[in-house]
Amino acid sequence: MGHPKTLANPLARTLARHSLVLGTAASALLLVPPALGQIEPGPGFDVTAALDLAGDRAYGTLGDGSYVSFDGLAFELYDADGSLLKTLGNLPAFVFPSFVAVHPSETFALVGESSNGDLFRVDVVNGGFTTLTSLTFNYDLAWDTQPNLAYVSAALGGFGAGNDVLRLHVDTGQTQPIAHVDGPSGPLAVDGDGNLHYVTLADGFPPPPNASELVVWTDAQLDAGPLLSEADASVLLAGLEGSSSLAHDPQSGHLFLTETSIVGGPHRVLQVAPDGELLDEVAFSPTWISNLEIQSGAGPATLAAQQPADARLFVQNTDFAGSLRERAVLEPARALATFSGPPAGQSGQATVTVQGAEPGGFVSVMLARSTEELPDEDVTWVGWNGPLFTAAHLKAYLRRTPPLPVDAAGNANFTYYQSAAHHGQFLWQAILFDGSVRPLGSSTHVINL
Repeated sequence: MGHPKTLANPLARTLARHSLVLGTAASALLLVPPALGQIEPGPGFDVTAALDLAGDRAYGTLGDGSYVSFDGLAFELYDADGSLLKTLGNLPAFVFPSFVAVHPSETFALVGESSNGDLFRVDVVNGGFTTLTSLTFNYDLAWDTQPNLAYVSAALGGFGAGNDVLRLHVDTGQTQPIAHVDGPSGPLAVDGDGNLHYVTLADGFPPPPNASELVVWTDAQLDAGPLLSEADASVLLAGLEGSSSLAHDPQSGHLFLTETSIVGGPHRVLQVAPDGELLDEVAFSPTWISNLEIQSGAGPATLAAQQPADARLFVQNTDFAGSLRERAVLEPARALATFSGPPAGQSGQATVTVQGAEPGGFVSVMLARSTEELPDEDVTWVGWNGPLFTAAHLKAYLRRTPPLPVDAAGNANFTYYQSAAHHGQFLWQAILFDGSVRPLGSSTHVINL
C-alpha cells in the first residue's frame, strides 16, 4: 500500500528541490476577495464567470459551455449563458437528482436519481431517454478509459450498510461489483491509466474529524476479479474532512477534489499530485461546493496557478436555502509584469512591478535582451505544477534578482538605475514562488519602454 500523505504535511515538502534559489520563509497563503458569488479563488486563480442555475438541479457541462440539466422532472439542454435550448425529456413524477455525466462523445448523458435509484441514458443530440438500470442510492459516476464503461458509486444496501462501486456497461446497463467500502457514498474519478480514485466518508453524525481519505485502486486490481475493499487501496491523501466531488485532469494528471464538511465548513477545492502530494488550495467557499468539471485547453498550459488561462474548472456552490445555486468558472490568473521609468533619451530610476503574485511569497526578476523576445512564449517542463512559459529561451536570460518579497496585495517591485542608452533594450520577466520558496510559474513579460 502507498504511504498516506496528510494535510498536516507542509505544502512545499517535496517540490522545494525544484527551486531556482534556496531559502525558507514563513508561508502566508492568502485568499483574494470573492470575484463572483461565494467562491473565493486562491492566488494564481480567478473566478471568470458565475451562472445562476435557477434552482436545485444536477448538470453536466459540454465542451462549448452548454450543459445538460436534470431538476428531478425534466432533462434539458441549456446554453452557456443559462438559456434553455431544448427539452430532452420529462419524467411523470419528481425524483431527487443524483448526477448528470456527459459522455466524452457529447452525444448522450447518463443521469442518476436517488428516489428510485434509476439511471437514465439521455440523447443529447436528438432528445429522448431510456432507463438504463437501477442502482439504489446512486451518487456519482466516472467514465472509464474505455468509452463504453463507467464506474458508479451507490449505496446498494441503503443507509448504514456501506457503499458499493460498480462497473457499468453504458450500452447494456449491465453492472459488475468492483468494491465495497465503509461509510456513505463517496465521489469517483478515473485517471488516464484506468486507475480508480475514491474519497472515503465516515459514518455517524457528526462524522469524526479528518476521517476521510483519498484512495486509489489500480487498473490491474479492477480487472483482477475479486471484490475489492479499502484495505486493497493505496491511501494517497489522509486527514480530509469529507468530499463531495473528485475530478481528474487528463492534461496534467493531477486530481482536483472538494474538501467539504457537513457540519458547517469551510469548504475548499484542492489540487493533488498523482502520488498524493497536496499541491495547492485552488478555491475556498463558505457555502457547499460540488460538481467539479475540468475542461483542458488546446495549448500546453495546464490547470494550475500562474499558468496562462487556457484550462477551466467548473464548480457548483449552494447554500441549500434556495437563494444561491450557481456554477462558477475558475481559470488560472497569471501575474502581470509592468514597467515604469525615464522617457527615451533620459536616465533615471526605473521599476519593474509584478502584480498578482502569491501574497507572502517571492519573485525573482529575470533579465534578457529585448532582441531575444520570441513571437510565442517558449514552453519548458521543469517538474513544477505546470510548464514554465518564458518570453525568451531560458539560456537567453542573463541574470536574475535574488528573491524579492511579495506584499499582502500580491505585488513586488524591483527598482534600478537606467541609463538613457538602455531604453528599450531590456526584457523583464519574473519567476514566482510561494512563501516556502517553492516555484509556481512565471509572470508575463515587459520591455523597458
